[in-house]
Amino acid sequence: MKQYRVFGRRYQDYKILVTAADPIQAAEAANNSPQSAWEEVPTDDVVEATDVYSDEDNSDEYNI
Repeated sequence: MKQYRVFGRRYQDYKILVTAADPIQAAEAANNSPQSAWEEVPTDDVVEATDVYSDEDNSDEYNI
């Protein structure tokens, strides 16, 4: 049997509280905030396979 390298992704949600005059300014303020200001929202999302490579495809680009 062959071995395969499978990459997966789990989408995470974040939240941030900002003060703004309207929703557009709130979105802009959130987008301009440092990443450390965002708080992760707990989720029960499962890891989903996104890419599969034969282990014979030993490209350094994909070695982690």
